[in-house]
Amino acid sequence: MIKKLNISLILVLVISLFIRLYSIDNLSLFGDEIDVGYQAFSLLNTGRDYKGNFLPVYIQSLAESRAPLLIYTTVPSIALFGLNEIGVRLPPIIFGILSIYFLYKLVLLLTNNYLLSSLTAFVLAVNPWHFHYSRTAFEVTLLLSLILAGTYFIYTYFNSSKNKFLYLSIVSFCLSFYTYNTANIFVPLIIAFIFFTNYSTFKSKLSAKSLIFSFFIFCLFTGPILYQIFFGAAANRFNLISIFHNQNLIDQIVTKRTTFSATTPTIEAIFHNKPITWANEFFKNYLSSFSLPFLFIYGDQSNIRHSVPGFGLVYLIFLPFLLYGLFKTSLKDKLGALMFFWLTIAPVASSLTIGGANHATRLFLMVAPLTYFVSLGVAKLINNKHLLARLSIIPLFLVLSFQMVGYYHEYFVHYPKDSFESWNRGYKELFSSLPKTSNNIYISNAKYNSLLPFTFYQKYSTISGFLSDNNQANVVYNFSGFNLNQNIYFINDYNQNDHLNAINQVSQSGDIFLLFQLNDIPGDMDFTKNEYNGYQTIKTVYNPNNTILGQIIQKI
Repeated sequence: MIKKLNISLILVLVISLFIRLYSIDNLSLFGDEIDVGYQAFSLLNTGRDYKGNFLPVYIQSLAESRAPLLIYTTVPSIALFGLNEIGVRLPPIIFGILSIYFLYKLVLLLTNNYLLSSLTAFVLAVNPWHFHYSRTAFEVTLLLSLILAGTYFIYTYFNSSKNKFLYLSIVSFCLSFYTYNTANIFVPLIIAFIFFTNYSTFKSKLSAKSLIFSFFIFCLFTGPILYQIFFGAAANRFNLISIFHNQNLIDQIVTKRTTFSATTPTIEAIFHNKPITWANEFFKNYLSSFSLPFLFIYGDQSNIRHSVPGFGLVYLIFLPFLLYGLFKTSLKDKLGALMFFWLTIAPVASSLTIGGANHATRLFLMVAPLTYFVSLGVAKLINNKHLLARLSIIPLFLVLSFQMVGYYHEYFVHYPKDSFESWNRGYKELFSSLPKTSNNIYISNAKYNSLLPFTFYQKYSTISGFLSDNNQANVVYNFSGFNLNQNIYFINDYNQNDHLNAINQVSQSGDIFLLFQLNDIPGDMDFTKNEYNGYQTIKTVYNPNNTILGQIIQKI
């Protein structure tokens, strides 16, 4: 039985690794991924983030601050593979594999059911939601792996009484606070559930010595991040996106209280106020998180980077098995109760945020219990004594195979081209084509913040570990923008409607300009076909639809 177990686990993990590594560069690195990679590169070379902070607890980027753990774990990958797709995306792939492993081990530990464990690992491995996020540098894949590890270790402690598993669990849960803000709400709730449902076990196994040491570990690992969560960058981030700071909700209250149909201020204040409005918004978001079309048909339509259009976050064929698994779950069963509670609290953090109703990233923790209940439904069907029930596994496998092939076809063939703008396709080719020279280089910053793509693809190493994109008037000539050094300028505004005319007035021999089509170059002017007078074309980068992304020209 152990050999069968090992074979099934190894097979699932190998398949998982293959499909996550395969054509890892089919999607270009988008802005947040470039940020992760370049922050890791800066830490590797200077010990500072690229804003100059030494080994920061919360890492400061150009637009915002972000939790640090994914970036720190990316440092070894960047050191080994460099600033490229595999360097940035290998850590999430590894964490995705670890998620599959720990979910498998958790199910096996609490059920001793090899079939259910193997099915759970397989379903998570091929699930579009998990597959998609573990191929790109999103923090939530790391978050899920740490929570599953912490949960597995604490239940292993209950079974073995070995304190090392207790300490490993505490470390795993503590580290999760360094990954993504969802942890700040979810982790305390899941820990509370595990504690209260296993109180007698804790009481009998936890000695005073191990309790003190556990508290020491907790303080050691969470001390640096707690300030950030309650008062620092994490708190500021939550304030920006929380429903409690949603001006639209405040405007709705004001409108209801002041419209022509309003009654007296006292009566209107009873029915139209912040607590009621916030509660309504929270429950609307919460219930929408369980929307079957969102989960099984449409996916996250608010951001095309979060899911593949035309597919849900979970394969549609899994829906009847999810419902069957939920129906067959007993809350007296330890794992069933854990997964049911997990599913009910997974949307809480997202529901407290603006747009959190169908936000695939903030709801990512739902993938674990959904996977378990789907697998339970399939396992119950396989173990059903009726021949017809068992035979139904054949069409299930055929339909699943068809949906998987269709999804991978869409993901690898159509999706990279259809969503090219969202994934910054062409930026690698464009920015890596800039020559290394002592001549002045002028880079348009009008379409997108060009600083990080330039430093990333040029592998530009800052001496002080400090980057800034603070806009300056007349940074060079009468152009506004900022400069990276004495000869590299990022231009936010050429202060003329005709950008080509502006650069023509000031350019000197050898000057290089990176310009974006439509923002800087009108219409479909292609300097590869018709040279711009007085300039030579270094590079023209085309989009998949044959429009032009940008062009690099040099003054002759």
